Amino acid sequence: MTAKKEEQLDMIEDQATGDLSEDQNDFLKTLEAEEDQADFDPEQAKAEEAEAEKQAVLDEQTAGMTAAMGLGTIEFALRRVIHPEFEFTASTKEYAIENLAPILIKYGALLPSWLSAYDAEIKAAMAVGKLVSEGVDTAKTLKAQDAEKEASQATNEPQEKERVRVAA
Repeated sequence: MTAKKEEQLDMIEDQATGDLSEDQNDFLKTLEAEEDQADFDPEQAKAEEAEAEKQAVLDEQTAGMTAAMGLGTIEFALRRVIHPEFEFTASTKEYAIENLAPILIKYGALLPSWLSAYDAEIKAAMAVGKLVSEGVDTAKTLKAQDAEKEASQATNEPQEKERVRVAA
C-alpha cells in the first residue's frame, strides 16, 4: 500500500463516530478490492473456473436430456389423443431440444442430479409404460378386427342360406 493510502486509511479509522462521506466510502471499497486482489490465489481461481466449465457442460447435457424427455412425453400424449403413429420429425425434435435447453438452464428447470442415479429405473418405468400403452392399443385393434369379422360373418350367413336354397 502506498503512504498516501495508508494516511487516508488511518484518517478514516480515527473517525470512530459520525458518518463517512461518499468519497470515504468509495475509498474504503477501493481498499477492500485491493485487499481482496492481494488474497487472490490463481490456482484456486483456475480450479473454480474449471469446475464452472465442467458444471456448464453438465448443465447443457442435462438440459438436453430434460428437453428430450419432455418432448417424448408430449409426443406420447399426442399419440394417444391424435393417432397411434403420430411422431415429430427428427429435425423438429432436434430444433426443439436445441432451443428448449438454454431456457431450462436459465430457469433451473433441469432434472435434479440425484435423478441420474435412477436412470435404469426411469428407463424401466418408461418401457413398462410403453408396453402397457401398446398392449392397450393392440387389444383395441384386435377387438375391432373381431367385431368386423363377426359383422361380416353375420352378413354372409344369410347369403349362404340363400345359396343353399337355390342349390336345393
